[in-house]
Amino acid sequence: MVFDNNTAYQICRCLISIFGTLGMVVSISRLKANKKKNLLIVGGYVVYAVLLSALCIRFLGFLPFLRSAVLTISIPGVIITFLIADESLTRHMFCCLSQLLFSLYLIVCVTLLHTLLGDPVTNLLLLLFAYLIVILLDVFFLRSIFLNIADTVAEGWGILALVPCSFFIFTTVLVLYPAHYTLNQSFSILFALSGAVLLIVYYAIFQYLWLQYRYRMEEQDRDLLRLQIENVQKQAKDTARKAEEVKNARQGVRQTLSAVAGLAEEGNAEAILAYIKAYTQNETAAPVRYCSDPILNATLATYFSRAKRSGITVEHRLSFPQTLPIDSAELAICFSNALENAINACERLPKNRRKIVIRCIHTPQFMFEIENPYRGRISFGRNGLPQSHKPDHGLGTRSIMAFCEKHNAFYSFSTESGWFKLVIAL
Repeated sequence: MVFDNNTAYQICRCLISIFGTLGMVVSISRLKANKKKNLLIVGGYVVYAVLLSALCIRFLGFLPFLRSAVLTISIPGVIITFLIADESLTRHMFCCLSQLLFSLYLIVCVTLLHTLLGDPVTNLLLLLFAYLIVILLDVFFLRSIFLNIADTVAEGWGILALVPCSFFIFTTVLVLYPAHYTLNQSFSILFALSGAVLLIVYYAIFQYLWLQYRYRMEEQDRDLLRLQIENVQKQAKDTARKAEEVKNARQGVRQTLSAVAGLAEEGNAEAILAYIKAYTQNETAAPVRYCSDPILNATLATYFSRAKRSGITVEHRLSFPQTLPIDSAELAICFSNALENAINACERLPKNRRKIVIRCIHTPQFMFEIENPYRGRISFGRNGLPQSHKPDHGLGTRSIMAFCEKHNAFYSFSTESGWFKLVIAL
């Protein structure tokens, strides 16, 4: 076996492998927000792995340590990284086992490559350099692609995780049994063939995930278009209803004027005064005017009325310009999506907690924010949107994002002290 009697080399090589594999897994995973807790968990695992590796190599030997490393080092590492990862279990299993598998191939390739040279220091430097290159590729290239696909494709990861799991078991047996791979003359051929099969399988997996990603993105685009059409139809119905109300009001005014004219012709002043008094008492309060634009004003009035019917307190401080910076229909759709989400969130809360706060200013730039309390836990994706894997959920927030991207507007979704906040600046 290569450097079989060099215990210091073996320990250093194991340390580089442990830290390198851990770096590969972390570099492609989305971690939980509590950084201090994450560091404590990872630090505890590193101390455990380093001490156990050194003791096993020192007292049991290098080959027995390698054969037990799957149970003593790899499986605890998968569990530990899951504790700090903000991912589902099946998706984490696929990611972590894939990185373990590639790390194993990397170690074997470096060892086989350097067997001809035989210098321990050069071998360690080569292994360290290889891990750094892979981690940098993960961070700057593979991470964004994988997380984008992972955020979109929510199902099927459990089946896919069987692929790296099976290959990892096969490669481990091939490397360590019946003897160490450096003593197996036919190992290089078998290893090259298994590596070729591995590349083909992962290429097929990538193609499958990419097709799923494109299908889901097209499906989301169709849902957004359907939602926008529904909003436009809703606005059209509101406009028609308002027009009918104005028509009825005019009809009522004409009837009132006709009645007053008839009383005036009779010279009955007392009857005229009594009629006018009764009319003014029965007259309903004038509708609240939130904005000079009729479409946006109708949207706000509709959702504020709906919130009131649901027992939600609406606190608003609105200052709209006379001329809106963009098309009022598009802005009304954006407001309707945001208020729809806020109302839905409040309706799931006790009545004493139902409240929506909406503020809008137009100087120095047009900006509005909507806040509402919420129940449960909200996580955010890489694009800053709240994540939801339920059918037909999250369409409103994606529509808001599409609106902001179209008009080059700033948007921010955030949570603080039990309140959800949306900020948009045009």
